[in-house]
Order: sequence, then C-alpha cells, then structure tokens
Amino acid sequence: MNSKPTSTIAYRLAIAMFLAAFTAASSARAAVTVGAQDNVQIGGFFSQGWITSSGNNYPFEAEGGTFDFREMAVNVSTTFGSHLRVGAQAFAQRLGNYGNDEVKLDWAVADYNFRQEFGVRAGRVKFPKGLYGEALDLDAVRPFVFLPMSLYNPVVRDFNSSFDGAMVYGSVEAGAAGSIDYKLFYGDIRMDPEQGVSDFFNTTSIFASPGVDRLGMDEVGGGQLLWSTPISGLKVGYSYSWLGELEAAGKLAAAPVFPAALRTDRYEYHTGSIEYLVGDWTFAGEYQQVGGDFEVVNPFSTTATKSRSVNWYVSAARRLTSRFEVGAYYSTQENDNPSATTRKQATYNRDWALALRYDVNDHVLVKLEGHWVDGYYNVFNTVRTPNRTIEDETTFFAAKTTLSF
Repeated sequence: MNSKPTSTIAYRLAIAMFLAAFTAASSARAAVTVGAQDNVQIGGFFSQGWITSSGNNYPFEAEGGTFDFREMAVNVSTTFGSHLRVGAQAFAQRLGNYGNDEVKLDWAVADYNFRQEFGVRAGRVKFPKGLYGEALDLDAVRPFVFLPMSLYNPVVRDFNSSFDGAMVYGSVEAGAAGSIDYKLFYGDIRMDPEQGVSDFFNTTSIFASPGVDRLGMDEVGGGQLLWSTPISGLKVGYSYSWLGELEAAGKLAAAPVFPAALRTDRYEYHTGSIEYLVGDWTFAGEYQQVGGDFEVVNPFSTTATKSRSVNWYVSAARRLTSRFEVGAYYSTQENDNPSATTRKQATYNRDWALALRYDVNDHVLVKLEGHWVDGYYNVFNTVRTPNRTIEDETTFFAAKTTLSF
C-alpha cells in the first residue's frame, strides 16, 4: 500500500468531519418529521475513518495509512397496533480490501410481541452473541472505534451480524432476584468467498491462492440468557451458538489442479458476559471458548484436526463531561490446540487499547484510538490482507467520525 503524506491525511479527515457536522441537523429533522406523520421511523448512520498500522497489516490492510475504513446504513421501521413491528436495514462497509462499499440487506424482521414474557421475530434477524452482538452498529453508545477483537472482529461483521430464520424471546420477572431475558433462535447464515470470514480459511495454508472458492453451512442455532441482577446496573449473561455442517472448499495448495475441503459437523461458541454500569463508569468483561473438530479432505488423504481458541477481554470506560469519554481494554485470543511446531508468538494475540471520544453535538461524534498488539494469532497473510513478513508485535492508530440520524 502506498503511504500518504500526513498533511493530506489530516486534510481529508477534517473534510469528512466537517461534512458530517454540516449535514447532521437537516438529516435528523427529516427523520423525525417522517416518523411523526406516518408512524414510520427512519434512521441510520455514516462513519468515515482513517487507520494506520505498523508491524503487521491488522486488523486489515493499513500499513502506510488508509481511508478505506467506513460504514453506512439506513433503516426504516413501523408498527401495526401495539404488538407487531416490521423493519429493515441496508448496510455497506469498507474495511481495507473487505466490503467494497457493497450495499446489503443487513436485517429485515417482522416482530410480534405477544406479551413481555414472549415474542417472535422472523426474517433476517440480528445475531445475539455476547453483550454487543446485536449492537455492532450502535457507535454512539461506546467510546471505542473497535470493540474488543477477541470477540468482535470487524472483519467478520458481514458474516456474523445476522442470520436468516426465527427467534423467540422474552423477559421474565424474578421478583427480588431481578429479571431474566431469554432468546432462542434457529436458521442459517449466508456465506460466500467475498466475506471477510473466508480469510480465516485462506490463511491456513490448505488452499492455493487466492483462497477458498466455496463456503457454506446448513444451519445456525443457539440461545442467550441475560440476568439483570438486583444490583443496579449489573448484568450477567451466557450465550451459546453453533454452526452446523460448516465447509470451505478450494484448490489444494500443494497441487492446485486438485480440490480440497475443510469441514466440520459442528462449530460452537460458548460466551460468558458481565457488564456493570455505575455512575459515569461502564465496566465489562467476556470470556469465550470457540471450536470444532475438522476434517481436511483432498483426493490423497483425509486428516482429522481440531480448532480450539480461548478469547476474553476486560474493559472500562468513563464519561468525563457531557462531550468527552475515555475507555480502555485488554483483549486476548489464544490458540488452545497449536501444533508442536507452531511458534509461541503465533499462538496468541494480546491487544491493549486506549480510546478517546468527543461528541460534537447530538448527532456527530469523533473517536481516536491506539492499539499495541503482542503476538500474531489470527493475523492474516492473504491476498486481501497481505503480511509476507509477519512481525511479533503490531501497533495501529484509528480515527473515526460518525453521523447518526
């Protein structure tokens, strides 16, 4: 990637921030007017960022700096009576060489709430994984540019933000013990080689360049419990999900005229979560175990292999004033089943992050964030995120401005 002069980078970022601030008020007024007149709510956001990395291209290609870092969405919803709500969101993103600003249907649901204890959603539904799986787009509720990547890697956002299927949900009061929210879901997730998730397969050295040419699964399912405890602001949760009959296929790296496949019957996520809001502080932590038993299949052999990882983070954020908020986290990923020849630094990824947020007004915010990463587990060397010489350490800095309406 060609480097850009610092003055040019600063100029472009300033222009992006100015345009966002200039359009915020009129966009917000239009959305409110439509909603008031027609029982229709229209909203959305646009974010533009800049990221630069040194050491490795991480989380996407950013050595020398890039403005190929943005997200945008428009959503519309309406209600019919007091129980039925329908809505949808179109979404596009660019993360280095991922996304390419292609507009996709992010979610589209019909939601019928029979009562507080029981409701049903169907369509393209947000994926309830961890504390923030359904809130990936809500940039305004946190100071961080990137959520902890041990659980919320932005490269796979287009893969794990929603699923096609149905969900039952509800909230059950438990008296002095607080309340419990539950969700149970089943469906499938659309997969294709253009999604960022493909690079987790491409970096395995199983497939010839440019990587997999077919991805798929038969089903996704799971559930979530979230306990609002009697302690004000304290929530504790557990999420479980599985991907059934997951398969990646392409040309065999050792002999590209032959096919190869990597497949598993079941790939599972177990996630424990805790969040505590007290005063101007927000504390959070999550622990996740991920894994499955795979087969590597080609015309010459079938080999069994295991994929296991342990991921967790702890974070803290504090609102300093009505306009300023700071946050920090430590996030770690570890390969729980490395081969005997794997270098130690390739078995872990430890990320220290520090963020600052400034609210320009009710609709526009600016964020700055720095990272130091030790180790290179889940650092790619692929066509879209090349790292021909992988370093043991990486630093990266991100700036981002978001307009919400």
